Formats: sequence, C-alpha cells, structure tokens
Amino acid sequence: MSLEQSHPVHLEPSELGTKEYWDEYYQNDLENGAVHSDDEGDADVEGDGDEKTGSQQQPPDPSELDSWFDDVGAPAKTLAFLTSTTFPLSPNYVSLSGHTRQAPSVLDLGTGNGGALFALRLHGHYTGRMVGVDYSSKSVELARTLCAQYASSASSATDSGSSVDNIAFEVFDIIHDSPHGQPWWDASLGPGGFDLVLDKGTFDAISLSSATVADPASSNRHQRRICELYPAKVLQMVKPGGYLLVTSCNWTEAEVVAWFTTRPPGGSENEVFEVYDAIKYPVFEFGGQKGQGVASVCFRKPQRTETDQGRM
Repeated sequence: MSLEQSHPVHLEPSELGTKEYWDEYYQNDLENGAVHSDDEGDADVEGDGDEKTGSQQQPPDPSELDSWFDDVGAPAKTLAFLTSTTFPLSPNYVSLSGHTRQAPSVLDLGTGNGGALFALRLHGHYTGRMVGVDYSSKSVELARTLCAQYASSASSATDSGSSVDNIAFEVFDIIHDSPHGQPWWDASLGPGGFDLVLDKGTFDAISLSSATVADPASSNRHQRRICELYPAKVLQMVKPGGYLLVTSCNWTEAEVVAWFTTRPPGGSENEVFEVYDAIKYPVFEFGGQKGQGVASVCFRKPQRTETDQGRM
C-alpha cells in the first residue's frame, strides 16, 4: 500500500497553517501584555494596574494560560494522564520492581506560550530537562517572558517544587531544521532523543498548511504536503522506548493513529510508532454519528532489537 493510500484525506488549507498567522497571534500577546484565557477573568501579565514589568510580574497559574483545547478540558486531562500512577514516565508511577528511573526529558513541539511545560513542572512535578520549540520567534519570546516571571516568583517561594530551572525555549522549524547540531540537542539526552514528546495542536496546524516539500525518499523529488513528513520527523526526536502524546481537534482518534503508525517514506517497517493508550473525552452525537470533539493519543517508539540495529 502506498503512503497516499494509507494516510487520511488532507484537510483544506487555512490561515491557521501559516507562520504569519502565529507570528501575529503571539505578537499581539506581547504588545498587549496579556496572556489569553478562555475565562472572563483573563490573566494579565501586567498585573492589576501596578507598575511592575518583565520578570517582576506575578505570573498566572499555568491552568490560566491560553490553550487551544480548553473547551473540552484537554490540558487537565493530559496532565492527569501524564501524572497518573500507571504512566511509566510519571513522577507518581508505581513500579512493581521498585526501580527508580531518572527524571524524564520532555520536548514540547509548537510550544506556544509554554503552558504545557509549566503545568508539568509546577503542577505535575516533572523535574527533568524540558525544551519547548516553536517556529514562531514571537511564541518563544512570550514563553521566555513567562518563564522569567515564574523563575522570579519561585526565587521568593519556600516551595522548591515551583522552580522552573532547566526549562528552555528555542526557535525551531521541525520540517526544515534538523535537531542534530542544535544547542539544546546534546549528549545529555542519551541515544535517540527525548523520553517524552508533546504535540498539542501542532500537527493540526501543520495539517492546515498548504506548503509542500520534496520527498527525500522519492527519486523524482515528488512534492508532499508537509504534514505527510511530520510523523517521521517526530519519530527521530523520540528515544527508543520513549513516548509521544498527540492532541488534535482536526483529526479523529482513528485518523491520528493512522497518521503516526504509517510507515514513513523510505522507512523500514520497524520505523513507526505503536499505540500505547488514548485519553477519553465526552462523546457527542450528531446526525446519528458519535464522536469526540478532540483526540489525545499516546504513542510509544519501540525499542530497537539487535536485529534492527544490525540493519542500520
């Protein structure tokens, strides 16, 4: 079966799939000094009319930061999943063997305001290295501003769990840039990349882009929509045995699974994710059809066997 036959039908392009849209979106946040919230009492990084600026501001709670999926409670559900006693990377994971593992490294793709990482650190008690990347420099500027505010707030707090040390935000285009050679991609990650990679709407935005790139696996440099190459790009950034959590409002759970378990162009049969679990949301019914308004699927990158390594 060819890749064209195996992936879901493409979405119609939208302005939400353009870098210009997101640059303007986050520039608006920076200029207005506000952090969007779906609640009427929007969080404001300029405080309550005082004269504090920059890192002196009292930062909003991570749960108050704008998220694409607030309306269905996705941020809270994904945090609960990642901090459960059954998720292997969770600080609360109960190992039957009693083995204590090193704090996992976390990469947030399309980090936006950095809210997912702040929630994992401040509410989920993930203590390992965290990196948030985004192709919008305005997004990274906003996330760094908030990180400075959290750091300033933590410096005067007695709870060491409020520290945002070891969180970095960097400009990175996953389609056109290689992670190898980036300052944040170094030997401390170990083989293969990060333990946990998060995608909360980034694949949605990429799927809405009309941009195409030449398929590196095609002899005639066939042009493909960038969403077709995205899963293989992400696969390279997850270490063997690591996890990827994808949250989408544009694709059904079955479609997300199809995208990320399809053999990438030129890849071997072993170079795919496998489904680990999925988060359940309220089911709605319309026109006789039932479905969820959002899908969150957790994938695992299989460990390489000695046979697989011998083929490389």
